[in-house]
Amino acid sequence: MSAPHRRARRRVLAATTGLVVAVGALVPATTAATAHPGSDHAETATFDKVPLVTEGLADPFELDVADDGRVVYIQRTGQVVVLDQETLRQSTALDLDYSLDLLQQSDGLLGLTLDDDFTENGWLYLLWSDPDVARMNLSRFTMGPDDTIDPASEKRLLDFTIWRGEGRANSHMAGSLAMGPDGDLYVATGDNSDPFDQAGYTPIDEREGRRAWDAQGTSANTNDLRGKVLRITPQDDGTYTVPEGNLFAPGTEGTRPEIYGMGFRNPFRITVDPGTGAVLIGDYGPDARVADPLRGPEGQVEFIRMTEPGNHGWPYCHADNQPYIDYDFATGVSGEPFDCAHPVNESPNNTGLRELPPSQEPLVWYGYGVSEEFPELGSGGAAPMGGPVYRFDPELDVKTKFPESFDGHWFVSEYARNFYKVLSLDETTGELASIEPFLEGETFVAPFEAEFGPDGSLYVIDFGLGRGAGRGSTNTDAGIYRIDYAADGRRPISRFTADVDSGPEPLTVAFDGGTSESPDGLDITYEWDFENDGVVDSTQATPTHTYTERGQFSARLTVTDSEGFTGVSVQKITAGNTRPDVSFGAPFHGGFAELGDTVDYAVDVDDPEDGSTGAGTIDCELVTVNTQLGHDTHAHPLDNYTGCSGSVFLDPADHGVGQNVYPVLGAGYEDLGADGVPALAGQDVIHLQVRDKEAEFYADSSGVTVADGTEARGGRLVTDADHGDWIAFGPVDLRGIDALTVGAVRGAADATVEVRVGSPTGRKLGQVRVDAATAAGQVVSPSIDLPDQQGETTLYLVVRSKQEPADGANLGLDWLVFHGRGVADATAPVVTAEAGRGGVRAGGPVDLSGSAVAPEGREIVAYQWDLGDGTTADGASVTHVYEEPGRYTARLIATDSEGTRDWTTVRLTVRG
Repeated sequence: MSAPHRRARRRVLAATTGLVVAVGALVPATTAATAHPGSDHAETATFDKVPLVTEGLADPFELDVADDGRVVYIQRTGQVVVLDQETLRQSTALDLDYSLDLLQQSDGLLGLTLDDDFTENGWLYLLWSDPDVARMNLSRFTMGPDDTIDPASEKRLLDFTIWRGEGRANSHMAGSLAMGPDGDLYVATGDNSDPFDQAGYTPIDEREGRRAWDAQGTSANTNDLRGKVLRITPQDDGTYTVPEGNLFAPGTEGTRPEIYGMGFRNPFRITVDPGTGAVLIGDYGPDARVADPLRGPEGQVEFIRMTEPGNHGWPYCHADNQPYIDYDFATGVSGEPFDCAHPVNESPNNTGLRELPPSQEPLVWYGYGVSEEFPELGSGGAAPMGGPVYRFDPELDVKTKFPESFDGHWFVSEYARNFYKVLSLDETTGELASIEPFLEGETFVAPFEAEFGPDGSLYVIDFGLGRGAGRGSTNTDAGIYRIDYAADGRRPISRFTADVDSGPEPLTVAFDGGTSESPDGLDITYEWDFENDGVVDSTQATPTHTYTERGQFSARLTVTDSEGFTGVSVQKITAGNTRPDVSFGAPFHGGFAELGDTVDYAVDVDDPEDGSTGAGTIDCELVTVNTQLGHDTHAHPLDNYTGCSGSVFLDPADHGVGQNVYPVLGAGYEDLGADGVPALAGQDVIHLQVRDKEAEFYADSSGVTVADGTEARGGRLVTDADHGDWIAFGPVDLRGIDALTVGAVRGAADATVEVRVGSPTGRKLGQVRVDAATAAGQVVSPSIDLPDQQGETTLYLVVRSKQEPADGANLGLDWLVFHGRGVADATAPVVTAEAGRGGVRAGGPVDLSGSAVAPEGREIVAYQWDLGDGTTADGASVTHVYEEPGRYTARLIATDSEGTRDWTTVRLTVRG
C-alpha cells in the first residue's frame, strides 16, 4: 500500500478513538511583545494534561501512538511497553535485558517509531545498542496480537560501529526515529565523540589513539553514519532501499548513500512534518560559557528545519555558521578559523571526502544567556528538544483534537529550561514568523519527547530527575501525559494518595482522593476500583480497602463532574511483598567532593522479606550504585557499580570554565519478590557540592542580580549586592571543610560578607571584609576558617554595609572555593606552597612556589596558580604583582594523570 493511502486510513481510524482519561487544566498565557510576535489564535485555547503513566519509569525515551489508541513507548533500560489508554494498564512487549555494564553513558534502547500499517502488520522500528558488539542496530520487530514481541521476529536493516569504551564517546548517541509521509524512515545518530576533554569547545583531537575525541571522523566524515540524519525506505522483506535525493548519490566514492543530513553533534530529537515532509531537528552544542578567540564561539544549540539534504557544520561550525578555530591538541597552538562555506576535513580519522558541502544555518540558535535574535527562549541551560508539527484534519471527529489555529505549527520543548514553545513558519520562504509560549502555566520537570497522536492530541514524556540504571533505579517525577484541547470545558483532575503501597497480606490501605478537583469549580463524584477489574468498590472520597489475597493490584479512581466529564488515575498496590528501604549511609547529601575525586560509599537496605544490610542478609551483588554528572538542572549518566559498599570515581568530565556541574549518586535495590508477587524496588539519590563553585549558581537569593562580565570567571557573576542582600547554597554539609575563600569584586563602599547557616539571620560561621574599590573591576579573595559544622543545611552569604541602601556597596561575588577534602578520600595530589619572605606591597613582586606528590601509580601533569585577583598562571613557581592593596588567597592547584586535582593556599595581605 502506498504511503498516502496509509496516512488516509490512519485519519479514519483515529476518528473512532475519542479517548477520555485523567486530566489537569492548562491555559497558555498571553504572548508578550517579543522579537517574533505570535499570530493570534482563534481560540483562547484551554488544554488538559492527562496523566497516563506517573510511576516506575526508568529513562522513558521515545513514544508513538497507534491508530487504535495504544501508546507504545521505550525505556533506555531496554523495555518496549504498551499502554492501554482506557484502563491505563501496561504490558512489557519486549525486554532487551541490558546488563548494568552496558547501561553506562547513553547506551541502551534509544529510538522507536511505528510502521504506518502497525495496527495490521505489528511492525515497529528500534535503534538499540548491541550488548555483545560495539555497534548500534536498526531493526524491525513484529508485535503480536497479545502485545508481545518475539525477539526472533527481528529484521536487521543496518548497523554501525561505535566507540564504546573509548573515553566518554558514548555520551552523545541521539537515536530518535521518525516516519515520513512517503514511507521513508529517518534515523538520528550522535557524533559518538567524547565531549569532556575540549574545555567546552569542539572535539577535533587528531592525536594518535584519540579517535574517540575527534568528531571529524564521525560527524564530518561522509563515509560514516554517525553525527547524521539518515533516510532509507524500509521494504516488506526487512531490507531497505535508498530513496532519491539524499546528500550523496549511490556509488559516490567515499560516501554513504543513506545520509540525508550530516554535521550534527547530538540531534537528539527529530520529527517529520506530515504536511511538507520537512525534517525538524533539535541539535545540541558544546558547553563553553564564553567565546575564546583561540578556540571558538561559546556553546550554542540549534533548532533545524531541513527541506533538502545538507551539511550542518559540526565540528567546524555551529549556530549561525560561527566557525571554530583549527586547534592542534598536540602542540596547544591555535590556527585559523574554519571556512563554513568550504569546510575541508583533513583529519587522519576521516575515511570520506576531504571537501565537504557548505555548512547550513539553523532556523533558531541560542546559548546560555538571553539570545539577541530569539529572546523568547530565555536563558539558562541549553537543551533543545525538537517536537512535532501539527496538521489539522477537518474530517477527524474528535472534540479533543488541537484547533485549526495550530495547523502547521512546530511544537518544541527545552529539557533544561522546562518549557514548551510553538514556532510558526512561513512555509513558502521557510522563515520563522513567531515563537509563542505553550502550556506556560504548567510545570514540567524535564520535557523530553512529544508526538501528535492520530486523535489530534499531543503525547509527551517528562523525563523527571535521576536515571534508570539497572535493578531498582527509576526516574523521580517522570511521566507520560496526553495534552487534549478542552473545547467543552476542562475535565476533572483525579488525584489520590495511599498511606502504604505495599506490605504483607492482608494489607489494609487508606486511600485519600480529597485532592481531586474540577478546575471549572463543578461538583465531582468518586468511583473506586481497587483491583482495576471493572467493578466499582466504593464511592467515598476517602475509603479504606483490605487486600486479602497476594498479588499486585492497580487501584483506580475515576472522578466525574456534573457535566459528565471524567478523569482517571491509578496506582499500584502490592500485597504479599514490601518495598525495600534504600538509603546512603555514606556519603551524605550535600557533602563536598570535586569532580575527579574518589568517594567511599555505603548503602543501607532494609527489606522485611529479604532482610537488611545491617544483618548481612542482603545479597550485595543486587545493590547498584550509579554516578551521574549533574549539569544545570539535568544529569548525564556516567558509571555503574554493584555492592553495598565501595568507592566510586567521579569522572572529571570537563565541560569548560564556569559550568554548573556537580556529582550525583544513585543507589537502588530490587528485592527478590515472593510467591505470586512481583519484585519491588527502592532507591536513594543524593547530590554532592563541588568545592570550586561559581557564585551565580546559587540555590536562592534576595536583592542581587546576575550579569555578564568579560573579566568574570566563567563570564558571569552576582552583582548589585548591597546591605541585607544575600545568596544561598543548599543543601550543603560542611563536614570535612575547614575554610572558605570568597572571590569578590570590590564595590563603591566598604562591605562585609557574613557566612551563616540555616537562614540569612542564622548562626554566623564567620565573615570577611571587602574594602571599597579605588578603580573598576578590582578582585580580592579573602578567606575565613570555618568551624566544624555537622549535618545538612543551607549556607548563606549575607552582605552588610554601613552605607545607606541608596549608596550601597554594589559588591560583586564571582566564585567560592571551599577548602578540605569534604566527603572525598585521600586519593589526590598532596600540595604544598609558600610565598617568598618579606612583606607584600601593591605594585611589587611576590614569589610563589610549591610542589605536589601524586597518589601511587599516578603523576602530576599540571600546576596552575589561581592568584586570587582574577588572574592565573601555569607552573609550580611564579612571580606575581598585585596592583591593589587587599586580602588575597593564592591557590596552587595540582592535577594528576587521572584528572584528580587538589590545592593548597597562601593567604596574602597586600599593603599600599
